[in-house]
Amino acid sequence: MSDDTDTTKPACGARATLLVTLRPDGTATNVARQRLLLHCAMPLGHKGPHLDPDHAEQWDAPAGANPTLLRQEEDGQA
Repeated sequence: MSDDTDTTKPACGARATLLVTLRPDGTATNVARQRLLLHCAMPLGHKGPHLDPDHAEQWDAPAGANPTLLRQEEDGQA
């Protein structure tokens, strides 16, 4: 019988906001292309970075923090 206590613990639930930006050709300005609300699905009390498997993103933040993360993408990336 397997021990799956990690899968039965409540989720961590930490949150973060990810802003995906790009720089249109011919400008020096970054434009927000997408805003994602991230939710950590790791077990409560986990060690290491938070993980949102639905968006394939991970981040470091202290308990109770709700950081805003930035990711620059080139034109044509999804």
